[in-house]
Amino acid sequence: MACNAREYSLSELVDTDIRTLIPAPIVEQVLCKEPFTAVPGVLNIRDLGIYASPFISQGIVYRCGALSSLTDEGKIILAKDLGIRLIMDLRSKTETSRDPEPNIEGVKSLWLPCIQQPLAVDLNDFVGDDGKKGYLKMYDDVLNIYKPSFKAVLEHLRDEGGPVLFHCSAGKDRTGMLAAIIMGLAGCSHNTIAQDYALSRIGIEPQRKALIRILSQWRKDWHIDTPGMLEFSAIKGSVMKAVMKMIEEKYDGMEGYAKHQLGFSNEEIEQIKANLKR
Repeated sequence: MACNAREYSLSELVDTDIRTLIPAPIVEQVLCKEPFTAVPGVLNIRDLGIYASPFISQGIVYRCGALSSLTDEGKIILAKDLGIRLIMDLRSKTETSRDPEPNIEGVKSLWLPCIQQPLAVDLNDFVGDDGKKGYLKMYDDVLNIYKPSFKAVLEHLRDEGGPVLFHCSAGKDRTGMLAAIIMGLAGCSHNTIAQDYALSRIGIEPQRKALIRILSQWRKDWHIDTPGMLEFSAIKGSVMKAVMKMIEEKYDGMEGYAKHQLGFSNEEIEQIKANLKR
C-alpha cells in the first residue's frame, strides 16, 4: 500500500458520518501508518501496543476484522513478520461456517462457542444519544456470553504464549470489547480506550458499504434511514466511554470483571499486566 503526502486529521476522520465516503487516498495513507498494520487481505488491523504505550508493548496484541480475504502474502506477514501464535475468532458459528478461518502454518486458530445466544438487537434502543442505551445493553451482553473466548485470550497472555490476534467480522464490537478488557487491565485510561475504539471508523472504510449492507440484512425492514440504524452503524468514542463507566459501576472495573466474571486471581492479573509490558 503506497503512502502519499495528503494531510489529514485522525480526530476529524473518526468523526466522519458512516454514510460519508472518506477519500481513498487518505484512507490508504492512514492505513499504511501506525497504529494500523498493513496486512494484505485483512480489514482494520492494528497493534494495541502503539496506542496503549507504555502499558502494552508493541508486537504483543493485535486486533482486526475478518480474515476471510487473507492472501498468501498476508499469511506470511502474520506468521513470520508479526509472529502471531494465536488467532481468536470471535465470530458466530454462522459467520465461521460461511467464511472459515484460513489455515496459517505455525499459528493456532481458536473458536469457542458463546455461553448463550446474543440478545436480539432492538434499533429503538439506539435512537439518539449516539445509541448509548443500545450499546450498553449489547456490550454488556458481549461481556457475558463471550467469557470463554475472553478468558482464553487472557490465559494465553498470562502464560506468555506469544503474540495474539483476535477478530470478529468488522473488528468493531466483539473485538472492541476484548480490546477494552486488555487495555483496561493494562491500566489505559478510558479516553485512550475510546480513542482506539473510534479508529475502527477508519479501519472499516475499505469495506464500509458492504458492512452497512450486512447490517441492513439483519431485518428486511431495516435500512440506513431506519431510526436507530445510523447510530447502530456508527463508531463513536463516546459510546466506549459510557461502556467503561458502566463496567466501573457494575463490575468494579476491568480487574473486577477479570476476577469475578472470568475467574482470575490477583496474582494472575498482575502476571498478565507484566507480560503485556515485556
